Amino acid sequence: MKNHLPLFALIALLLVVSCKDKEEPAPPHEVGVWALDSYLFINFPSEFEGYEGLAYDIDELSFGNGVVYDDYTLVLEKDGTYSLEIGVTGPDINDAGTWEIDDDELKLESTEDNDNQDWTIEKNEEDDLWLSFETQSAFIPDIYFDTVTQKYIDYLNTLTDQQLDSVSNAISRVVSFDLVYVFERD
Repeated sequence: MKNHLPLFALIALLLVVSCKDKEEPAPPHEVGVWALDSYLFINFPSEFEGYEGLAYDIDELSFGNGVVYDDYTLVLEKDGTYSLEIGVTGPDINDAGTWEIDDDELKLESTEDNDNQDWTIEKNEEDDLWLSFETQSAFIPDIYFDTVTQKYIDYLNTLTDQQLDSVSNAISRVVSFDLVYVFERD
């Protein structure tokens, strides 16, 4: 009888090599830590084109009651879970849950507070993730800026905050636009 040991060793070696070739696929590039860098205003009605593309740093916008983000970190894990940590003026906000990308939407399903979020993906690149949602706020139409003289601007600068709010409320309109959260890989 011939010794079949070398043949069995060769078969075992081939099995080990073929198993190593079947590595699991790389995770999607969205997996990782994303830090909010800034905000961008887009998709304004034509009468408000002057606001289109305005960008603000993370600490330049207030979200009511003086709430300003100090930092905002979104962590997307390979296993489909996420964590969110938002540093604000006051107690930090934390959330966790599951995430998925469906076409041009990033869906966050919270397991913490049922505050699910559906973001529209505006830009999705290796180091840039721009997520938006539609919102509303009051803005002054472009026509007022086109017709306002420097003398009127000087006058506005003399008003108290309350008086300025009154003038602003008289000429502003609530409009819908998209607020983009500009994330960068951390």
